[in-house]
Amino acid sequence: MLRKQFTCYTVWVAAICIGLMGSGNPVNAAGSGTAGAGSSPVVAATAAAVTAAAAQSPTLSLAVTSNGSKVTVTVTGEQLKDLYAYELTLSFDPAKLSFRTASSGSSGFSVDPIVKNNEIRLAHTKVGKTAGDSGKLQLAAIEFTALQAASSRVAVKSAKLVDSALHSSEMSVKPEITVLPGKAEGTQGTIRDISGHWAEQSILNAIQQGWVSGYPDGTFQPGKEVTRAEFASMMMRAISTGQTTGSQVMAFSDAKKIPAWALSSVQDAVSRGIMNGYADGTFGPSRLITRSEMAAMSVRATGTDTTGGAGSLNFADSGQIPAWAKPYIASAVEKGIMHGRAGSLFAPNAHATRAEAVVVIQSVLEQR
Repeated sequence: MLRKQFTCYTVWVAAICIGLMGSGNPVNAAGSGTAGAGSSPVVAATAAAVTAAAAQSPTLSLAVTSNGSKVTVTVTGEQLKDLYAYELTLSFDPAKLSFRTASSGSSGFSVDPIVKNNEIRLAHTKVGKTAGDSGKLQLAAIEFTALQAASSRVAVKSAKLVDSALHSSEMSVKPEITVLPGKAEGTQGTIRDISGHWAEQSILNAIQQGWVSGYPDGTFQPGKEVTRAEFASMMMRAISTGQTTGSQVMAFSDAKKIPAWALSSVQDAVSRGIMNGYADGTFGPSRLITRSEMAAMSVRATGTDTTGGAGSLNFADSGQIPAWAKPYIASAVEKGIMHGRAGSLFAPNAHATRAEAVVVIQSVLEQR
């Protein structure tokens, strides 16, 4: 039986094993592979000499469809050239998505998917002496169950390609896509309380980018005030490269009160000097963030130097702005990151809302 666990889970080994053994009749061969799947490619043209004009690299793209809690991510390859086998690793958020199954759009043999932590590994190969696929082909359909009414990301971590001569290459471009659970057949999830809101488009953009989400009841609650832990989590998810630094967060006397879902973001924000604690040694994760604090975090996140002092502040309540916050607020206003409220007020001690937080973070992203 050819269907066995390969000692080495690399697709070109699978291709060599099956290819050299000829056109046997392995389980799960022929037709569209159903147990596992792969994806495809972005690969530089083969090392063999080909005219520069004719050398076109394959491309890899992701698409998503939602039907209630069922979410399907499809992987499509274009400009394929003699694709005989491939191995694909995708990442996902297991707190928001549960892997169900995967299928391949190519004939041949699919290795059973391997799911470990936040990654899925798929592999597929043709069987026997046959040409690989060329042109455009849907390579894989990966089905998930949405566990939350929240956006999440699915990304390609790696893809290895093999042609019919058993030459292998690895893609360098790794696409990703934002997933939203659907509310009805053929539709994506919608947020029902932001239509016509002044921050509607910014909120929708942030949800699509995956660093903020709505609530399970389908609302976003744009006017809800934001805690320091919530703002740290939103900001660091938006600007983070995926790596954290340092562990200063543990020095706070109330570190144990920082929610688990916000801990890494708070740690990252503190380590980068974007966020500070209070003079009494606390972080105050559940305290509502003020507009002054939001201005300071936002300006620090852009890397702006404020040592030169504050510029002019022409708000009717400028006298209420804390001295430490004036340089940050002046910079945030000058850069267009923040604006005042009605009545020519800045409201430095007022609490920031979810809508304000989203708009400010979007502005920070534009400055970076």
